[in-house]
Amino acid sequence: MELLSGRPGQVVHLYLRDDHHHDSRRREIIRTARTLGIPLDFLPGQALDRMVPRDSPHQGVVARVQEVETFPSIEDFLDANPSGLPGPLVAVDGVQDPRNLGALLRTCDAAGVAGILLPKRRVAPLSGVAAKTSAGALFTLPLVRVGNLAMSLRLLKREGYGVAVLDLGGEVLPEGRLPGPLVLVVGSEEKGVSRPVADLADWRIRLPMRGRVQSLNLSVAAGIFLYSQMEPGPGA
Repeated sequence: MELLSGRPGQVVHLYLRDDHHHDSRRREIIRTARTLGIPLDFLPGQALDRMVPRDSPHQGVVARVQEVETFPSIEDFLDANPSGLPGPLVAVDGVQDPRNLGALLRTCDAAGVAGILLPKRRVAPLSGVAAKTSAGALFTLPLVRVGNLAMSLRLLKREGYGVAVLDLGGEVLPEGRLPGPLVLVVGSEEKGVSRPVADLADWRIRLPMRGRVQSLNLSVAAGIFLYSQMEPGPGA
């Protein structure tokens, strides 16, 4: 959970189920919350049930998360990294389900993505649902708010970035790595990437599908692509 991720500043209140079960994880949560001065309340299980959606099991812990409000512009983000970024960027286009967004952020964190471009419109809110699904990646990844995604991609292209778009109608993912630096654009599972953004693509990539199902969850598809672009590790 976010509290234990090393970036706890966004957790403003913590609620634990009031019972006599004290495992090591529960003790660590209590100790960390008290050390950081985060308010901590113990509530009956039914009270916790009412605080979360029915399809989001809380496992006896609920955190109230402060909304993320401050983001750098794309210009400020690039200026803050004049020597280049340590990994690719990912741009989100039209992903409006907070669970899909959270899962995508979790994948991006694992794959070493250097920043996430989030449009001000047509994107899921950075809510508690997104935070929980992201397993804390919402608070560890650099987030960049952009007013117009197509304009931001044009700026990145002028800075030398190549634009890859996941597109079911694109070319099969090629072997080897694409030339960097790179920004990957991920669209919604229903509509994909918008036309103005797709028109800026240097590569339209689809993943080979050998089964009967002809599409993947967007976070899975992004993960396959991002891992295919990683530099080989030592001894690889």
